[in-house]
Amino acid sequence: MSTPCFVVVGYNNVRIYDVEKMRKEALKNFDAKMVLITEKKGATDDEFADLVVEASFDSERLHQSLCSVSDALAKSGLLPVGILPFSDRGVPLGALLAESFSLHGATPQQALAGLDKQIFRQLDAQSVSHPAGYRTVTSQQVSSLEDLISRVKELGGKAFIKPAKEGNSRGCQVIESVEDCQAVWLSLTPYHEAGVLVETLIESASEFSWDYVAGKQWITEKHTTQGHYRAEYQQVVPACLSPEDESLLRHAGEHMRHLVSPQNGAWHNEIFLLPGATAAVETNMRPAGMHIWDLAMLSFENFNPWQLWLSWAAQGTVASEPLRQTHYAGIRMLRARQSGTLVSLPDGKKLAEELGISAHQVKFSAKPGDMLNDEIKSNADFIGQIILRDTDHAQLLNSLNALATTIENAAEIE
Repeated sequence: MSTPCFVVVGYNNVRIYDVEKMRKEALKNFDAKMVLITEKKGATDDEFADLVVEASFDSERLHQSLCSVSDALAKSGLLPVGILPFSDRGVPLGALLAESFSLHGATPQQALAGLDKQIFRQLDAQSVSHPAGYRTVTSQQVSSLEDLISRVKELGGKAFIKPAKEGNSRGCQVIESVEDCQAVWLSLTPYHEAGVLVETLIESASEFSWDYVAGKQWITEKHTTQGHYRAEYQQVVPACLSPEDESLLRHAGEHMRHLVSPQNGAWHNEIFLLPGATAAVETNMRPAGMHIWDLAMLSFENFNPWQLWLSWAAQGTVASEPLRQTHYAGIRMLRARQSGTLVSLPDGKKLAEELGISAHQVKFSAKPGDMLNDEIKSNADFIGQIILRDTDHAQLLNSLNALATTIENAAEIE
């Protein structure tokens, strides 16, 4: 007799901590094992899953990976009851696995948009209808420096550029003038083969995400670094919005979901908000990063998105009742105030107490001896994070700023 299991397909950066949460939910609610499919097995992966299988996520090797994963499951006596695509690169293989085992999920064809951002832009441009106030974004793939220069000139000398098949803000840059093109193109060399997109630069806009799991949805307020590189440094759940703006963002998020795959169980759709208008940044067919689901657990009454996702994957459960908010919760990423070698880190919890702030979490990813850079190029360049919650939105923002500034100034860097 086979043992039931959930299969998590891929994870980004340090998100192995979320795999552990899902493993506990699988055991508690389904008496099921947890299987992790990864492109390269990490030293500690075995601690967080009952079985770890290495498989390629490259598009030309997906069917080979499907066979190798199926064989590994059969040899271990495991039968999948739910497939959980957990990284952008893992979405297509996740869809193949769901189809192969007749489980819930996006179709393999739909899943291609979960990795290739250009596919979403094409679907959006071809759509016969859009929500009120929704603006489509001009997007074009470029394959050479000459193509890039030509496209930037067509866009008026400014543009936004990003890898076509990456997430986590990797490679995302602003081109302020045609003169920037050569240096930017060179910096994106690792992404040339997979594709690079040049898009209209949306200026003077606020950024949000429409987050969804198994029928439940909310809007997350995003704060992004300004300058040449763009990386998200703060998230607040839920966003504090006027009814009009909330409606614009919800309709935009739903439009993006229905455009790509109405049956997909988890979404993290990033959206620009302008006065009376929205524009899609990109879709992500997997749970949000930066602890956004954990923030939602702190903000809404009796809400466990991880349990809901597993229930959807195993049973197709969809719960569309509105979430009941009790708090605002926020995460702030910590940065190095100067470049150099990290000498020491402060006691963040103690600093929070001295400021009269109740900290849900203070965590450092950097350690003494690490070389730090004060220029944030992607989310991987931060040195740690804090998580707070409050019943008042303005007070939460003030506390996040005050505690982050105090901790960053107390970090000793030479």
